[in-house]
Amino acid sequence: MKNLRPVGIPRSILLENLFAKTYDATKLEEDMSRVQSFYQEKGYFTAKASAEDPVIKDVGGKGFRIPVVKPNKPGKRADFRVNIDEGPKYRLQKLNLVGVKFFRAPEELFSRVLGMGEGDVFSTAKLRKGLEDMRKLYGQFGFLDFVPEPGLEPDIKNGKIDLTLNVDEGKQFFVRRIDFAGNTTTRDKVIRREILLDEGDLFNSRLWEVSLLRLNQLGYFEVLKENEAANITRDTKNNTVDITLKVKERGKNSVQMSGGVSGIAGSFVSFGYSTNNFLGLGETLSLDTQLGDRIRSATFGFTEPYFLDKPVQVGFTIFYQRFNYDQGREVSLFSGRNLTQQFNSLGRDNLLNYSSNGYGFTAYASTLLRRSFARVGLTYSYSNSKYAPSTTAARTYFEAVNFQNLDGPNQLSGIRQSSIIPNYSYNTVDHPVTPSRGKSIYISSTFAGSFLGGNTNMIEPTIDFKYFRAGFKKGHVIGVHTLGRFITGYGGKTAPPFNRFYMGGENDIRGFDIWGISPLAYIPSKATVPVLNEDGSARIQRSIGTDGKLVLSNVTQTIPTYQIIYPGGDTQGVGNFEYRIPIFGPVVLAAFADIGVNRISRSNGLNLNPGRIAQLNADFPQAGFENKAFLIDFTQKPRMSTGLEVQIMMPVVNAPFRFYYAFNPLRVDDFIQPPIAADRSYFPNQATFINSVAQFGQGSPYRERQRIFRFTISRTF
Repeated sequence: MKNLRPVGIPRSILLENLFAKTYDATKLEEDMSRVQSFYQEKGYFTAKASAEDPVIKDVGGKGFRIPVVKPNKPGKRADFRVNIDEGPKYRLQKLNLVGVKFFRAPEELFSRVLGMGEGDVFSTAKLRKGLEDMRKLYGQFGFLDFVPEPGLEPDIKNGKIDLTLNVDEGKQFFVRRIDFAGNTTTRDKVIRREILLDEGDLFNSRLWEVSLLRLNQLGYFEVLKENEAANITRDTKNNTVDITLKVKERGKNSVQMSGGVSGIAGSFVSFGYSTNNFLGLGETLSLDTQLGDRIRSATFGFTEPYFLDKPVQVGFTIFYQRFNYDQGREVSLFSGRNLTQQFNSLGRDNLLNYSSNGYGFTAYASTLLRRSFARVGLTYSYSNSKYAPSTTAARTYFEAVNFQNLDGPNQLSGIRQSSIIPNYSYNTVDHPVTPSRGKSIYISSTFAGSFLGGNTNMIEPTIDFKYFRAGFKKGHVIGVHTLGRFITGYGGKTAPPFNRFYMGGENDIRGFDIWGISPLAYIPSKATVPVLNEDGSARIQRSIGTDGKLVLSNVTQTIPTYQIIYPGGDTQGVGNFEYRIPIFGPVVLAAFADIGVNRISRSNGLNLNPGRIAQLNADFPQAGFENKAFLIDFTQKPRMSTGLEVQIMMPVVNAPFRFYYAFNPLRVDDFIQPPIAADRSYFPNQATFINSVAQFGQGSPYRERQRIFRFTISRTF
């Protein structure tokens, strides 16, 4: 009773007056047909449904009223009774085929196509689907005019039914010519190489359907629909067809410019250009640059999808990046408050400030397996990065975190990574930007070091899966995405720090800060603190300067401490779910749920420099530092985010503008307390001890936001 049933919350229990539907006799007849069809799909072929004349009553206008919930307005109500005669449940007794000439042993073949054999419950739904599958089956052999006519003979007494299929196979057609219309930019050969039918071939409806899917995956055109994308003209005399494929070019270029000035972050300007169909040849070209106080970067990439007109994709990417990290500035950006002055008051040498420089390139090649959606490829990449500390704390940090163990190069001397990445992918997703059907699987494993050179040894397997299908109503889309990654070193070396995993933000778990989900740990270190007098005033010492004059300076001492770090995880798992509902035009509403975990599974994944630990223990024998980092366990907990997202597809940008509100049911709300490294015995008096504890021994709350509202461009998956 889809057309006339009342609607409530829950349905037909509450608020029916608010959402009631107007009685319509024609809609009632349509509902009776739906009820009868439902029974026939379950085997009750002779079922009948009928409605008695409705009883019209005057309602409302009297008694109390509650706005919205019980408005109690005067009106009329129609009550009616539905009578259903189910009849017997029918089973298929015999399948007769008339006119089938092309196939041998058609009874067995068509029983599988129909999904019903002799003795099975007869279902009209299976019959309809089976007839459609028969058309597709004949279409694969060039029979474009295949027509099946079912005849049904029910035996009411025994609950049996005979099915006779009168088949007109028609003629087999061959492809005479394939033309294209509407491709004002894209060359004909770019379209033709995605089509699995050649002129002179027997027409195959399945290969034509797959060809349209391959074209949709390119993203060059508006979505091509099977029944609308082409004109197929038959020549019945010669048994040939002419195909004219009609396409509509979509925006292929994306240009982005942005800039800003901030009292905290400084100034920046960025420019980006990309095209997925360069000069109409199907080539991909991208250029991204950013110039600012924090980041200076440039990336250039190019991809040729059909190298030498073969289904071999080749490409390369070249990049350069410089990043200036200021701890006070970065914390200020994440907190939304200018805390730079407070951080500077701790002493600049106690801050983790540094600059990083990196450059490298990537070259890749892949080939499409014949007549499939599977692709195998190989990627080679080389990168070189080096860190230049600008404070004592930063130098201590990079000296202490040794990813290569004894006496190996680290961030200060340069990280050189040479790696190969064999990969396999299978992709039947119908569109790269607005997917609605299909699945995608990507499996790869990065191998770095050994015979490849560089100074890092690393293995990183990855599996990425996406799945899209129709939702509960027409136009709705259900999307599911899962990602799993693991990284480890080998040969006595651990994975480089910049290859470890950081999560959070619109690319994985939407309700959290970008890269905000990472395990936290403490590593042994040392720091300089002022020595105070008993009354808390600074202790001053006198000395003679190089010019022979008296110099007054603060007295300081070096103490053992623990420093907090964001090392990144070595094991990552992400799951995303979306239910997308088109609202109007390019606007889509999506309900989402994201869940993920980022943790350190290998206890030796953060080996510290043994030489550095030995030096600290020599300087501070009572500290008893161990060669390991202390993980803060609660920072490795799973996170989860749910919410609503509005997506607006912008043709110029060729990506959706997104506004989303997220609520985080799984988040971290705890307290961080650093381990004790220096007790009272290290200090000359109580005042100096208390001041040192205030600077380096105080705990702090670690609270992630419960709700967040953000704007971004691009997709989560």
